Amino acid sequence: ISAQGRSFLFRGGSSLRSSWPELKSSGSSLNRMQPQEDTKRVQRLQEKDCEVESIVAHSKFAVVYFLHQDGNNPGWRKANLEGPVYIVRRRSQPRYQLWVLQQQNNVLPDGQSDLIDTLRAGWELDCQKNYVFYKVEETQAKIRGLWFHDDAERQRMEKSLEGVLSEIRNSRDQIVDERPTKAPADAHVVQASGNHMVQDQHFSQFGSPAASQDSVVVTKASLRQALHALVDDESFLNGVMQKLKEKSPQ
Repeated sequence: ISAQGRSFLFRGGSSLRSSWPELKSSGSSLNRMQPQEDTKRVQRLQEKDCEVESIVAHSKFAVVYFLHQDGNNPGWRKANLEGPVYIVRRRSQPRYQLWVLQQQNNVLPDGQSDLIDTLRAGWELDCQKNYVFYKVEETQAKIRGLWFHDDAERQRMEKSLEGVLSEIRNSRDQIVDERPTKAPADAHVVQASGNHMVQDQHFSQFGSPAASQDSVVVTKASLRQALHALVDDESFLNGVMQKLKEKSPQ
């Protein structure tokens, strides 16, 4: 987050409080749901995504804001989206997502009616009274702000988010720190050859692929981590954009 963006992130709640809509609430709605009610909610969510397995947390209503940092008038702006909030667990990757479902027939700038963000280890989370602010890993995505009428709901949602993010980060640390000395069964050994990268399919019969100093073990986890690092690398992105410009027709 830029210095200007971080300033808005940590001061936005108090400085813009007068601009938030006055909403009526019948009370807390993030309490543990009854099994039958939980099942019905999951079934409704599965109509949108059949991979939804369970609901980690739920709030009946929140208002979504986006932080605009460009232009001469940066600040929080209403995202034309308000409705129930869910933290869902999925059967497949991505495992956890935050959903805000549109109550009205409005459409977001990206053409979607709902806000669906995948929880990842790189999330930045900041919470104040009635507000949950978070920055997703995608560098081009705007910082999000969720407004809750009842601060008790906000606190429970914050606790659930922190718990899920802690689980995700601990899981990723375990993958990084406990890499096997030998290649897993589903790993590929990649060996450098001149300016090209070629896959050597014969290393497995000789045990550890470390026999060559120019070879590396590539797993899905390490590949995912490397790709995330590239996306966050400004020089890499600039290089890709330059190549696209060179290849584009004049």
